[in-house]
Order: sequence, then structure tokens, then C-alpha cells
Amino acid sequence: MLKAKGQFQCTCGKTHTVPPIEIVFEENATRNIEAFFENATYVVDENTAKLVETPERRTIRLEAEGRVLATMENIEKVASQVLTDHIVSIGSGSLTDIAKYAARLTNKNFSCFPTAPSVDGYTSSVAAILIKNEKTTVQAVVPQKVVVDMNVVSEAPFDLLRAGVGDIAAKVTARLDWMLSNLLTEEPICEFAWEELRDLLNDVLENSEKVLNRDRSVILSLMKALLVSGLNITIVGNSRPASGAEHMISHSLEMYHENRNEIPMFHGLSVAMGTYITLKAYRVIFEELKLKEKCLTNEERFSILSEFFGEEKAGKFMRVHERKKLPGRVQLSRVREALKHTHEQFSEKVENALKTVRVDELLARYEPEFIEKLILISNTIRERYTILDLLDSLCLLKDFSHRVFEI
Repeated sequence: MLKAKGQFQCTCGKTHTVPPIEIVFEENATRNIEAFFENATYVVDENTAKLVETPERRTIRLEAEGRVLATMENIEKVASQVLTDHIVSIGSGSLTDIAKYAARLTNKNFSCFPTAPSVDGYTSSVAAILIKNEKTTVQAVVPQKVVVDMNVVSEAPFDLLRAGVGDIAAKVTARLDWMLSNLLTEEPICEFAWEELRDLLNDVLENSEKVLNRDRSVILSLMKALLVSGLNITIVGNSRPASGAEHMISHSLEMYHENRNEIPMFHGLSVAMGTYITLKAYRVIFEELKLKEKCLTNEERFSILSEFFGEEKAGKFMRVHERKKLPGRVQLSRVREALKHTHEQFSEKVENALKTVRVDELLARYEPEFIEKLILISNTIRERYTILDLLDSLCLLKDFSHRVFEI
């Protein structure tokens, strides 16, 4: 699937290795799942158990009110019950993360059977785990094999199709943020990741409505784009190729709900919200919008973090924010020039894709004041430099967060 093979010298200065993941597209694979995964222990939930018949003795069924989340409790349950040397997830994001991290903890092999084109985690080496109500990205096990049955992924629940479009649209803002950090903080950048993904991404964004109409050819492009995105993460060794400010907004929102024992919306849907906000932030720079300069104080930042997550986590996130590498004086003309081509080529397509998945309906679930606070603290949860940090350093983040729906 990737043009890059084996080991290759990257623009970041490192030598990268493409992992030997076997990716299989097989019609009607559900009819004989055992033919693809030898002597495996399967991880399913109430919904995915109905899609594939697996041996009862080697099937771990996770249950929850609402839906199963990637908590340490579920991971430990899988780790304690696995009977073989091979763990296979049958599901989408959460089940995949549970299985791949359980495989790491137990030193087992991992493979997956995706049931929706909703996330890029199927081929990635990281997992998003909920540890003490804090969303944490951890190193996990790279899959040996990914088996995709287009009959299954094409019939995924409608909101998971929306989530897939949201997650893949985010790769544009992630790319812009990586370029921004490369320019301003000299963070190394891996150009192959964008080159591998760009054409598939373009196809999905231009035909996002067809995804929701269950057009199999476009859903195939979406599935391939997500798999390539996950592979990019694995090869680079972190989530930078796929995750920028939009994912920090998403993770903050998810943690807010999880901290209150509430079930958040599907990850790709909250990412769509984050992507919408991040594109607006870039509009401030590219259209040279006039915002009021008013710096966010550390006291204000800590207060909102405490309201969202409690004082202990607020203190931790403040320390993360203080460690972040920030540039000195910024010439916005240089930023516009460096990012102009990618922004012009993709921003409108992303906006249209977000309209297709009804991002306005997702945002309308929250009061404007809540979204304002969410924007103000999302750049504290990771050391990663993004457009939110640029607006913050220019003392524009407060007015931006207040006026985001006007921009």
C-alpha cells in the first residue's frame, strides 16, 4: 500500500523502517475468520460479536453501558483472559486500542479485523488509553495482519462513517501544524508521510458525501487512507503525522466527559469539531483578521483546567504547557508563505467535508461559552506545538475563542 518499502532515508534525517504488516482486503471474510488468524484470542463487544462467528472458548466479550471504552480495566480484563499468543480485535477504535495495548502488556502478537472506516489506529503503533480519566497516548503493538471485509465496513453505523471522514479530514490541519512547528521551532518533519497520503486524502475529501451514501469505491479510499495514516504514525514513531491542534481539542473534550463518567461522542466526530476550530484559527493568520490582543494569564488557564479536570490534573497540564518549546519573534509573513500552498489546496475541501458530516450539529450540542473554554486550554495537554500556541503567544487566543463562530 505504501510506496516506501523496507528501510529508507527520510527528510527528517533519520532512517525509517516500514513494518511488515500484511493488509488483506477480502470479500466475505466474516464467513471463515479462522482462516485468517491462526489460534487467536478474539476481542469483541456486544455489537461486533454479531458480525463474526468466533470460537466461544477463545473469545473475550467486553460489555458496558453505552459503549466499550479503552480503559485500563478493560485492558486488564483482556490481558488476564487471553489464552493464546495472538490477540485479534474485531471492532473499531476502542476495541483496537484495548487489544493492541493488552498485547503489549502480555508480550503477545496483535492483529485486527476493522468493522468501520472510522479511525487510523488499525495500523498505528500507538493506542489512546484512558488512565485515571486522563486520555494518554501509549506505545502499543504493531499488527501482524489487518483483514478488511468491505461488506462489513461499508455497512458500518452512520455515525462511524461520519467519524471516519472527520478523522481523515484532520490530517490536513495536522500537516499544517507540523509544517508550522518545523518552521518556527525547527521540529524535524517527515515529508514521506504527506506524499503517501495526499492523493487518497484528496479523493475522500472531494467525495465525502459519497462516503455517507455508502459508495463502496470511496469508502475503500477512506479505508486505505486511514490505514496509510496509521502506518505513517508507526514509521515516524509518534502521532505527529496525524494529530495536531484538532486532536488536542478532541482529547480535551473526551477527557472532560470521561472525567464525569459520561460517554463521549465517537472520536472522529470530536476530531471533526477540533478540525473545524483549527481551520478557523488558520483563517486568522491567512486572512489577517483583526482580533483584540489580550493575553491569557496562567491564573485563568489554571482555573479553566481545574473546572474541567480538577486541580491535580490542572497542575500536571500546566507543567506540560510550561515545558513546551516556543519560538521567539514570529514573522507571520513567513508562516503564510510556507503554508500557503497546502492551505489553499485543501482548506476549502476540508470545510466542505465537515459540512457533509454536519459538524454544526456536533458543535451545537455545547454552549458557546463551553467551546470558548475548551479552546483556551486544549494547547496545554501536550507539548506539541500547534496553531493554538501561535495564537496564544500573539495574545489572540482569548478573542479567537470568544469569536470562533463569527470567523
